[in-house]
Amino acid sequence: MDKLKLTAFVLLTLGIIFDGILILFFLLSISSLIILSIRRVDVIRVFLSAMLIGFLFEKLGLTTGFPFGHYAYYFPPYLLGVPVFVIFGWGIFSYISYLPVMDFPFKYRVLFFPILMVIIDLSVDPIMVTAHYWTWISTYPNWYGIPLTNFLGWYLVSFIISLTSIRTKEMKNSYIIFLITYFLFSLKFLIFAKPQLIGPLSIATSLALLISIIIFVFNRLIVKKG
Repeated sequence: MDKLKLTAFVLLTLGIIFDGILILFFLLSISSLIILSIRRVDVIRVFLSAMLIGFLFEKLGLTTGFPFGHYAYYFPPYLLGVPVFVIFGWGIFSYISYLPVMDFPFKYRVLFFPILMVIIDLSVDPIMVTAHYWTWISTYPNWYGIPLTNFLGWYLVSFIISLTSIRTKEMKNSYIIFLITYFLFSLKFLIFAKPQLIGPLSIATSLALLISIIIFVFNRLIVKKG
């Protein structure tokens, strides 16, 4: 592994390990992104587009209930009613989800990226609802009190974000090692879970492991064909 990729990997891993300190997590993650963007401009584009698209759909969701469902935030500071950390969250989660698949052909990036994003939200939403950072007007069917429309909305928004990953040329330097950071990110939620969250976070972490294995095997198949 080259030094630039290794530095970005280490910084992101440290950020995830210390994600209990939210500011430190964001700083280390952004540092990782900036270093990696020296070679890969597409990571900056996906990060920025994710924050913008995520913000626009969050604002739409708060106003109309589409596409996530009806909910309310209690998580200042806000930008036009949307928590600033939620906006950054769309960017960081997209960065973490994009890294393992960013050298896949476009049709496979748009296939896997939204799935990776939804699996992250299967952990994040129960944690934040339990901490009372936001509340839902829940409808059935739901995932531990969170309407399934939320996850369908996450898939839709993440799919739209994935469309911004178009590149002018295909890259050949595989970043599959970042599956480790993706799975570690999900695993951290489970390790520090409150007792009432063990159930949903165990399922989410298991799904994160499963999709990581699938992507790893898929990557090996692509390499062999190449």
